[in-house]
Parts: sequence; structure tokens; C-alpha cells
Amino acid sequence: MRIFFVCQRVPFPPDRGDKITTFNEIRHLSAQHEVHVFCLGDGRRDLDNLSGLRDYPQSVTAVPVIGWKSKSRALKALFTGEPLSVAAFNEMKLHAAIRGKFAKLQPDLIMVYSCNVAQYAEHFPQVPRIMQFAELDSSRWGQYAERSRIPLRWIYAIEQRRFFAYERHIARTFSHALVCTAVEQRDFERLLPGVPVSLVGNGVDLEYFRSAGHPKRPASMVFTGVMNYFPNIDAVVWFCNEVLPIVRAQIPEVHLTICGRRPAAAVRRLAKGRGIAVTGRVPDTRPYLDGAEVFVAPLRMARGIQNKLLEALAMGLPCVASTAAWSGTVVAHEEGILTADNAKEFADHVVRLLRDGEFRAAMARKARAAAEANYRWDRQLACLDRVVAAVSAQCDLPVALERA
Repeated sequence: MRIFFVCQRVPFPPDRGDKITTFNEIRHLSAQHEVHVFCLGDGRRDLDNLSGLRDYPQSVTAVPVIGWKSKSRALKALFTGEPLSVAAFNEMKLHAAIRGKFAKLQPDLIMVYSCNVAQYAEHFPQVPRIMQFAELDSSRWGQYAERSRIPLRWIYAIEQRRFFAYERHIARTFSHALVCTAVEQRDFERLLPGVPVSLVGNGVDLEYFRSAGHPKRPASMVFTGVMNYFPNIDAVVWFCNEVLPIVRAQIPEVHLTICGRRPAAAVRRLAKGRGIAVTGRVPDTRPYLDGAEVFVAPLRMARGIQNKLLEALAMGLPCVASTAAWSGTVVAHEEGILTADNAKEFADHVVRLLRDGEFRAAMARKARAAAEANYRWDRQLACLDRVVAAVSAQCDLPVALERA
């Protein structure tokens, strides 16, 4: 089968949520089908990463998004009624490229990851199209509005309304929708009743993310993520301001490492605090995960599944997470993850794990076991294969598949 795969970012290296998913899906589909990838680059330098895909798809077409042009399009959209994020990613060169290749190659199926780039597949209603909603972005914009001040609160609220209308349009005009968690599926079915939707979850590379048994730094915690991303910024600022002082009152030597590229100014300022390190970009997060005793995921804004949490579990790292971060998993409470939303309860979980070595070791074993039992990529990608086969045949998916 010939598949066009459209995604928002160059899917290499697989070092953030959407790129992890798209890389693994493209690699898997390319082993069975003729896959042609169309994507946007994060500036021109990002195009250098295309070489990492050369062994998988038949071709990759990438167009760089230039920051000021993207922002200009979004600003204009504020007055035209279009979703700002759709306008921001509206690159005419990519539209032309996908139209040109479509005329030559006539694909059997188009798969799109991220509703922001669904616009590139709207030209081709005659072909079966799968829309993969990593999350319902309109809900994310609503979360941003709740956590932001005016005027951003107004802008995010506007984007929530516009983007939900766009999501509804895409979901109802494409052949099938995919989501990555049971929570997202329930929300999707409630908000978009009657639209065929299937669950294809994320996985984690269980061989790559495996503890090397390095010595742990006593009383140490770690958080990983792209650190100019609003939910990550909000999470670590809240944790350092509200939770860490409670932990430090009981464990004065406690240490937190915030590990991830592009730390925003608010994150960099946290490094001035006692026992807080901000690394910036690192070549490999595994040594930081392996050297910590506890992983914290205090995200107050979270949709879909948190790959950072899956990676921590795979490394055998006990986790303390917000309900929002934990709810995207299928891991039972205390089977590797402790959950809390208020600062005192969150701190109590952290203190218990740092003080009680026996409990911490048991939670570490459960964390790795949970990753092995639930997040093998081959299991998730087998679900994708079934959806692709059914949609390409233009036959109705059985109820059992929709609930898989």
C-alpha cells in the first residue's frame, strides 16, 4: 500500500512526544508499505535531521517554518476567524509539494498526525484519510486560558472555540480518527458523537530506556521535558514554589534536576534556588533518570499520554505525578506511580519515597514491570495495523476494534 504520512515536525530525533510517536509509526509502516512523509521543519537547521529517516520511508518532503512568518500568519488569523495554530503552520510550499506528489503517486491512504496539519490532506477527500489526534488540542487551549493572565487568557479562549470547530470539521470529514488514551477516547466520543474513533496508544523503547544500575544520588529528584513548553514551565515553577519547600523542611539535602532543552527564563531562574539544577539540552536523558531516586511529573495542564512518564517507568524510577499526568496511563495507583494534586500530598509522597528505601525499591520494580506489561511498541503498532487495514479497505470497523 502507498501511504502519505503528514506530521507537524521532522520526526527525528525521537526526543519529544509527537516525534517519538511519528518516528515509531513511520518506521513500522515503512517495513510493510511504501511510505512518503510530508512534514514541517522547526527552522532550516531542523532539516539536517532528515538524514535520520533515510532507512525508512520511500521519501521525505520537509518545508521549514520560519518563526516570524509563522507568527505573522497567526496574528492575521486573529482577525479572520481561522484557528491561529492552523494559520501558523500554513506553508504554501508544503501544500504545493503534497499536491504535486499526489498527482504523480496517487496514494491509497493518507495519515495525518496533529490537527494543525490536517489542512494538507483536506485537498484529497477521494482518498481514505486517518486523523491522529494526539490530544484534543482545543481542550489544551482551554487549559492554557485557565492558567494565563489577560490578554493571553482571551487569546487562548478564542483559540479554544475556533479550534474545537476545526477539530469537529476534520473529524467528520476524514475517514477515521485515532486517539492515544482511554480518557481521550471518552472525551472524543462525548464531544464528537458518531465519529468513528480508535485507540492506538504510545509505547516506549524498553531496551533503550533501561537502568544501567548507576549509583543514585541520595535525596534526588528529576523532571524531564522541553522546557519552553508552557505546561512544563508551569509544572516546575509550581513544584519549586509550592512543593519543594515542604520537602526541604523534612529533607534539607533534597535536590531537583530539571533536564531538557530550551529552558525558558522562568525555568532558568529556578536554578538560583538551593538544590535546583537546570541542565538545558543534554545528549541523553538516561543518565539523569538513572541517577535520581524519584521522578516527578507535577503537570497541572496535561492531555494525552506523557512520554516522560513512560520513560521514567521504563528506567525503573518511582514516579510522583499529578492526576492529569497519571490519567493518560493505564498504570494503577502505587504500581510505580503515586498521585497527588495539592502541594502537601505531593510533598508527602516524595518524602516517603526518598526516606523509605524499601518502599522505593518496591515501587521501582513495579514501575519497570508496568512499562513492560503495558507499553511495548509492537503491541501498540499492531493496533495501528488493524486500523490501517480496515480503513484502507473502506469497511466499517467492528465495535471491538473501536474499543481496542
